[in-house]
Amino acid sequence: MSIRIGTWQGPVADNDFHRNLAKIREVIGQTRGLDLDFLCFPEAYLSGYSAQAIAESSVPLDYPPLVEFIRESSAHNTVILVGMSERRDGRIYNTQLVIHQGELLGTYHKTILTEYDAKYYAADLDLPVFEAKGIKFGVVICHDTSFVEPAQYLRWRGARLLFTPHFNSIPPEGFPTGDRRVSFWEHRVMVLNNQAALATLLKMVVVRSNVIVITPEHLGCGDSNIWDMNGHCVAAGTPFVEEVVTAEFDRRMFTEEHWIDRRQVPAELLDMIAQAAHEYPR
Repeated sequence: MSIRIGTWQGPVADNDFHRNLAKIREVIGQTRGLDLDFLCFPEAYLSGYSAQAIAESSVPLDYPPLVEFIRESSAHNTVILVGMSERRDGRIYNTQLVIHQGELLGTYHKTILTEYDAKYYAADLDLPVFEAKGIKFGVVICHDTSFVEPAQYLRWRGARLLFTPHFNSIPPEGFPTGDRRVSFWEHRVMVLNNQAALATLLKMVVVRSNVIVITPEHLGCGDSNIWDMNGHCVAAGTPFVEEVVTAEFDRRMFTEEHWIDRRQVPAELLDMIAQAAHEYPR
């Protein structure tokens, strides 16, 4: 049996929760004939990512339009992953919802925040592993994929499918990092290589979803790609073109240990890494 995975790339309406929710409904409707098992949307998609959007379009999980959207998912059998800015306990989290058949399976909060994120979002260390369609899977968001550790934790917990929603929208001229400037294209290549590296080293299928933004101030080209466990990009979004990118995999890939078996790694080595991390200069 096979697993069909879809990931969407397209425009976002900043600070317009209802318009973005309508777009998600539209895409779900358009993909009904594809018989997708999973469909992923970008980071913070329901709110947008500007400071104003995070403040004004962040909502709690019991927000009635969101509750209704979750209920509607009982009409199909696709696992839907949607990014939002979530209000909870007086804080705002960068959250990815995991929805299936009328139920909220759970949420993931972005673990490693950028300097920009930290101005508006809170973070935690709750990294859940979800299970649906007989497959264990996890989520890490955007900057999380600049580091192996969040995804590695999920892999040790049994996840073999990794969703990596992004909101990569940066100035066309790039941005400063210390004593140099990273160009838009340099950053793009690095981000895509990060996804391939996670897929290869952790033996996970990696599914990225990203926005398309074309303004004088920011560019986001989509690149909603899918990588197999060898790090090969098996399906790629056309830059700056709205579309759903799909790939199909043998279900056994997600339930059987890869021949490069993680049990070959001595647990003592992991203890050594943890100790070195505590001793690393901060």
